[in-house]
Amino acid sequence: MSQKDMKVIIAGGSIAGLSLALMLEKNGIDFLVLEAYRDIAPQAGASIGLLPNGLRILDQLGCYERVLAESEYPVEKVTFRDSRGKIFWSFEDFNERISERHGYPCVFFDRRMLIQILYDKIQQKDKILTSEKVVTVRNHPTHVAVTTQSGKEFMGTFVVGADGIHSAVRQQMWETAQKLDPTWIDPSEKDATYACIFGISKGGPGVEKGTLNSVFNEHFSYLVPSGPGDRTYWFLVRNMGKTLHGSEIPRYTKEDEEKLVKEHWDDYITPTLQFSDLYKHKISSVYTALPEYVYKKWYFQRIMTIGDAAHKFEPLTGQGGNNAIETSASLANHLVASLKKNDSGDLSTTEITSIFETTQRQREDRTWSLVKQSHARQRMECMETSVLKFVARYIIPYVPKSVLTDRWVDTYASGVSLNMLPAPERDHAIPFYDELLRAPSARGPFGYLLYIVFAALAVVAFQLLFAAGKVNGTWSLVREAVINRSIGDLSGSLRESYTGVQSIDKILTTLVSIFLPAITSSHREQPLQLLYFLSSMLPLIAIFTIEGYRQKNRWSMIASPSIWGILYQLRGIGFIAPLYFAASHFVSRKSIFLLVPGREVPAAKFILPALILGFIVPTILLFFPFKDTESLQAVIAAWQPAPALVSCFTYVFAKLANAAVKKSNGCNPNSPGDDMFHLRAIYQTTGTIAACIHLSVVIGCFISNEISLMQIFVPGDSFGRVETLAGGVFNDFLLVTAASFIWSLVNIADLHRAGLSRVDWKAGLGYLMAGFVLIGPGASAAALWFWREDVMSRRKAIK
Repeated sequence: MSQKDMKVIIAGGSIAGLSLALMLEKNGIDFLVLEAYRDIAPQAGASIGLLPNGLRILDQLGCYERVLAESEYPVEKVTFRDSRGKIFWSFEDFNERISERHGYPCVFFDRRMLIQILYDKIQQKDKILTSEKVVTVRNHPTHVAVTTQSGKEFMGTFVVGADGIHSAVRQQMWETAQKLDPTWIDPSEKDATYACIFGISKGGPGVEKGTLNSVFNEHFSYLVPSGPGDRTYWFLVRNMGKTLHGSEIPRYTKEDEEKLVKEHWDDYITPTLQFSDLYKHKISSVYTALPEYVYKKWYFQRIMTIGDAAHKFEPLTGQGGNNAIETSASLANHLVASLKKNDSGDLSTTEITSIFETTQRQREDRTWSLVKQSHARQRMECMETSVLKFVARYIIPYVPKSVLTDRWVDTYASGVSLNMLPAPERDHAIPFYDELLRAPSARGPFGYLLYIVFAALAVVAFQLLFAAGKVNGTWSLVREAVINRSIGDLSGSLRESYTGVQSIDKILTTLVSIFLPAITSSHREQPLQLLYFLSSMLPLIAIFTIEGYRQKNRWSMIASPSIWGILYQLRGIGFIAPLYFAASHFVSRKSIFLLVPGREVPAAKFILPALILGFIVPTILLFFPFKDTESLQAVIAAWQPAPALVSCFTYVFAKLANAAVKKSNGCNPNSPGDDMFHLRAIYQTTGTIAACIHLSVVIGCFISNEISLMQIFVPGDSFGRVETLAGGVFNDFLLVTAASFIWSLVNIADLHRAGLSRVDWKAGLGYLMAGFVLIGPGASAAALWFWREDVMSRRKAIK
């Protein structure tokens, strides 16, 4: 790549400015940094928190190890404290969880330390000029001219304003735009609700190392993280009383600061540490308003703003500096991509504007979202309303850690990185979005429509099972059979006792009276229909059990497969399965569901034995040629809890194995490390059984003149009058198949929208239709889950 005349002028040796300079240097692009201060890294009284989204870019730039070394103590523990400094919520293993999930910790150190690290990493230090405050910027058709306070003029291809909240470059950009297009800029679009004294204390009493403390109060709050050595950083944030706009936002003096300090002198940070203890040992402090904004326009012609000159956050979430680095990376990415297409380096104003526009488009929604999040968090910690006060006091103490860790995904994983530099190899459980095939997206309105579809299928099943049975006389025949203890043409009578518990025996007697005619029917289609149906259900029961024991589904609506099994045995799977699929659809509704940890099924090794003992063996016995009806009725009654027994056996086997291991002081038998082997075996076994029976039934129907494929798969008129109980038994196979098909298609689409698969819903539709015809619905579900499991297990290595 040749950039013979290409030069980027960067106004401001800030974190954004020096990050961009280092990125340009690594890509062989000429640059010049103009810094207003005499020193490149002055002690300006501020600290910075670095998070995974910023640290990953710094890692690409070769700065990460030094950042870790100089910050000394990653945040190990996060605490929320009340006005007396007492902890009411804490996150003890914060560093372990954030590093495991996203590959990087959270660290705090002086802002000047990061600036120094970036400066030291830049090789061409002669291109960083101090004491050169930018005064004017003028656009020309082929270049930009920058004049500094010293009277020097510098020429470049374009200028980037990284000169902070009171950006001179932004002001020049506004003035230029005002002359040419008055609608381009709205200078009043920044707001400020809060003001803050932030400072660094040293040598006196501080907080425990590796802790980050948030102190909740009414209309003010504290953020107090520990720093390296004997440093403690602190932020006292107060509500200014109303939201101010543009020029209304005040600038505070040292006298204003001292007045506010006096008001809060005796505030508690911890039960043994007061604000006065920190302030008395401060080495620097600044009192400033906290504007919040994402400007509508970050650029005009050959001028671009980044960092605080383009977007500003509340300090509470620490995203200001991290997003400044992200925007620098985005600009570098699009500049390098443009230069690859135009290797002369002679970019026109139109091409430069396109680079700027693309950068803002990529970054704007994310920065707005994070600005709003930081504002909402600040309102909460200042307990601005009676509702927020109630939530802070009575709800937050019981909020599980998973609520916070799930929010990290969009916060950190969706961040920008440098396209042209290799990604560091750091273990992380959750992939960054740019490691995926595409950024995750929401289901949208179609997701809500699916709830209606599943509900409609359940209503239809209910009508066919209960309403039709009443109309066609089936339930009258069932009552007669139970009252008369009749079993049709078979010898013997209907049993009334199985367990000795009258209420349970009554249910079992009713179910036996329904199943017995179907199994013993002289019409061959009916037993075959039942066998086909149960074999197709085998993979679904396996999947229901797996999902019930999957770690990420704990405490969700699908976490109790035994309860679902009881429900669809008592109310019909045609009615209950769509409701299960709707519940599963709800549980997986978030775009990040498939990305968060918890895919593992620790009890996986016990599910196949439980399926064999709890479902496969009882189902085989249903079709065993018993000589007497008493034994057959006992088998039918024993089969009824089979779907629920699978889950129960899994639980019992796991508990027994745990107990045995504990007794012998061995390792945990439920370790998720080897679950993939067992899960594959489950899908292969159940899928093979379902496929074999599907093929046997279909081929058998084609070669036999006595068995009708249509009568097996398509029921007759459900509301037509029936003469015998065998003729009235409702088969809900088609409804279960339809619901299963839609659910399977949704899961294929979910893998695609999560960025984990290249197979979209249209291709998935074709695969499912072919699978349902060739190997049957049960085997297709098993094959889908086999593939889905493999995709989820490989989610970190997709690129």
